Amino acid sequence: MSAFTYIDQAAALQQACTEMKRCKVLCVDTEFHRENTYYPEFALLQIYGNHQCWIIDPIVIDDMRPVWDVLCDPAILKVFHAGRQDIEIIVNACDTVPAPLFDTQIAAALLGFGQQIGFGNLVQRITKKALAKQESFSDWKARPLTKKQLEYAADDVIWLMPCYQALRDQLQARGRLDWLAEEQESLCDPATYRENDEMLFWRVKGANKLKGAHLAALRELAAWREREARRRNIPRRRILADEPLLEIARRKQLDLATLRRIRGLNEGMIKRFGEVIMLAWQSGMNSDEADWPQGERRRQHTAGTDLRCEMLDTLVRLKAETGAIAPAILAARSELMTLASWGHRCHGQPPALSCLQGWRYQLVGRELLQLLRGEICLSLNPRTGLPVIHRFDHGADT
Repeated sequence: MSAFTYIDQAAALQQACTEMKRCKVLCVDTEFHRENTYYPEFALLQIYGNHQCWIIDPIVIDDMRPVWDVLCDPAILKVFHAGRQDIEIIVNACDTVPAPLFDTQIAAALLGFGQQIGFGNLVQRITKKALAKQESFSDWKARPLTKKQLEYAADDVIWLMPCYQALRDQLQARGRLDWLAEEQESLCDPATYRENDEMLFWRVKGANKLKGAHLAALRELAAWREREARRRNIPRRRILADEPLLEIARRKQLDLATLRRIRGLNEGMIKRFGEVIMLAWQSGMNSDEADWPQGERRRQHTAGTDLRCEMLDTLVRLKAETGAIAPAILAARSELMTLASWGHRCHGQPPALSCLQGWRYQLVGRELLQLLRGEICLSLNPRTGLPVIHRFDHGADT
């Protein structure tokens, strides 16, 4: 049985926050729903530190400011697992990122556990503890919460602590704590949690099939839909699904009669939003050509790109295996294709790719460039059958 303190009164929350402030590290998790709203419906907050677990009920506690103050204290490290949406809830509540933070999913990826390992799997691999799964799809807004629900919620932070400690120690032993800081930069950036309405059209399925003024129309339509969904606090699909949104954007003419012929638009929706939809469409269609969105141009790969890409991929896999890290974390296939195409002549500056930045450059990026420039080569070790790197400048294998 997991020990915890359930907090549903302001006075108890204040006392708990006093105890939390004494902790150097706090493990944090939330329970929420997002099926029927634009913003997450915050249902539960779990915190663990100094061998104490607090489960806080934000549905019945009106003022959560004391706990937000604790979680935004720069003197306390906050630990999350796949914390993007948990952090978003905190940012929405107090407009502050709860830094410094440590994301165990990111840390695990840097240590060879896989790119997006689930929390239960991580706990089992590190502690050999099998967590219960029965409450994964609970209704966390229902009250009262059951004993099993509360124990499940408590486990999510109680067992997060030993995972954090093990991963921190392994990262430190391998000199990879700086890698984690790089990977978490976006999580710590407040801009990550603010949507750019003018760029959301790229997420519309099929957006890459449009161009010119029609793509500009889609941009205006998607931005209107986002603002309306946010204002009403409902999912964007409840305003207008992607398919009819795309169909409207590709039309050469638009009026109410045309809208009525588009699947996915009922009469009530047209009466409510028809005029504003036509205005958004017209705004995009009338925009200056210089203001039209520009999609990424389809690359024409140079001769031998596929062969060079295979060589680069072999080097990435070799460095991933020796570094105990997933190859996809080091370099995406699309990046290797871009680099391999540039490597036809290696003229000018290399393309701006993540595999050529920061810790990735140190681990594999530099040698990717050396391989393309003919400064190193790969060969097979006849004894092991494994690839080895031969450096022409040193005349030694590594």
